[in-house]
Amino acid sequence: MRNFVLTSLCSTIIFLIGCSENKNQASPSDGETVDQNLSIVNISSLSLEPKEYVQWVQDPDNGLKREKIIDDLIFSVQYKPGEYIICREQRQAQLQAGLVKQKLAGLNGMQYYDLTIKMKSGEGELLKQGLASVEQYDQRVKYFAFAMQNDIQLVEGNDTLPCSLFHFERAYDITPQATFLLGFPVNENTSKEDKTLIIYDKTFNSGLIKLTFPINRLNNLPRLKTL
Repeated sequence: MRNFVLTSLCSTIIFLIGCSENKNQASPSDGETVDQNLSIVNISSLSLEPKEYVQWVQDPDNGLKREKIIDDLIFSVQYKPGEYIICREQRQAQLQAGLVKQKLAGLNGMQYYDLTIKMKSGEGELLKQGLASVEQYDQRVKYFAFAMQNDIQLVEGNDTLPCSLFHFERAYDITPQATFLLGFPVNENTSKEDKTLIIYDKTFNSGLIKLTFPINRLNNLPRLKTL
């Protein structure tokens, strides 16, 4: 009888210790899940003025901006919701609801990104980075303006989308960066799958560059406050 009691007591102690350890191990992930859910609720309930909306979208902590550093260069991609594009175009402290609705209708059917390539030092001229000749400079300008579009793709699940809208923002003075406006078609997986932007860098020999945007971040945005 005594042995049975001791055995039962030991089993109970071991069980309680195991539960305590499991609980301690599970707490961080449980806490993270709760925080994520709360964050999603808070984001969807946010109503921001145009200037605040732009700042929120541009904040890397909110997941709509990704960057990768390779040697002396920084490759940065900004996802651009329709409301963000409108705020940047209008540059007004407040926007009329009717105007926003009209502009959003014109942006439907495409998804938009900004790609920026910049020198990590923040100095010099990007187009002259590692330049071998004057002819190579001209080739770079032409490639950026007309051919680079063919070396950029967006992957959504099993779908690979071409870059169907492309514009190189040419700067005619010394600047350590280059910006490209990108647009991709929308399909049935656009709102369901993570998005990976793939750039094949032929100019600076950085190879394949991949930047991924989790779809749960892109689907949970604040609301733009309108009049």
